[in-house]
Amino acid sequence: MIKIIQAVIRKRNPSFSFDKSVTTLMLISLVSEKLTSFLRGIIVFLLHFKRPGLIFLGSNVRFYNIHNMRFGKWVKIDSDVYISALGKQTLEIGNSVGIGSQSQIIISSSFNNIGEFIRIGDNVGIGQFASLGGAGGLTIGNDCIIGQYFSCHPENHNFGNLNEPIRMQGIVRGAITIGEDCWIGAKVTILSGVEIGAHSVIAAGAVVTKSMPPYSVIGGVPAKVIKSRKD
Repeated sequence: MIKIIQAVIRKRNPSFSFDKSVTTLMLISLVSEKLTSFLRGIIVFLLHFKRPGLIFLGSNVRFYNIHNMRFGKWVKIDSDVYISALGKQTLEIGNSVGIGSQSQIIISSSFNNIGEFIRIGDNVGIGQFASLGGAGGLTIGNDCIIGQYFSCHPENHNFGNLNEPIRMQGIVRGAITIGEDCWIGAKVTILSGVEIGAHSVIAAGAVVTKSMPPYSVIGGVPAKVIKSRKD
């Protein structure tokens, strides 16, 4: 039984092997949970006239504007996630992506100023309580691993006029791009217009306000390059 389940999991993660301490009861619970998640995925996508793929949904996963979404295979979305594709372009989630529970992935929520897009590459893992916006455009490259409470904000409020409420002064948008193979720690915030170079590491709690080169180790508030991984 272990070998069969392990072979199936390796379709998504080729290097996976069960720990020797895993018991039969643990495996039964795993199979039961994954089967339920898989059936949820089939039901949701059939109801919205989309061809069901290998998508596993936790409980209370909600979609808005689902016809504007594109999903790869072996996608796992945990419980209480909300995904909204109100955008000029599509919301795309690649193959073998995992999204942690209580997360929100929203291109935009304003009908008077529709946002751009969100594109998440292959083999990306996003921790719980993420808040990802795509108003100015958001791209996350392949093979990124991302901790809990990650947030991306590709738009900012104007505030230069002292005689007018900030909420009335409009916004400025700038795309956020995260290169492939990045490790982003818990509670990292990335602001509008920032590009993170590929193969970088961002320390937990960092607030990234400007672009960073590839192979950087990044940390601080506001964040700066601490060192290069190539050194």
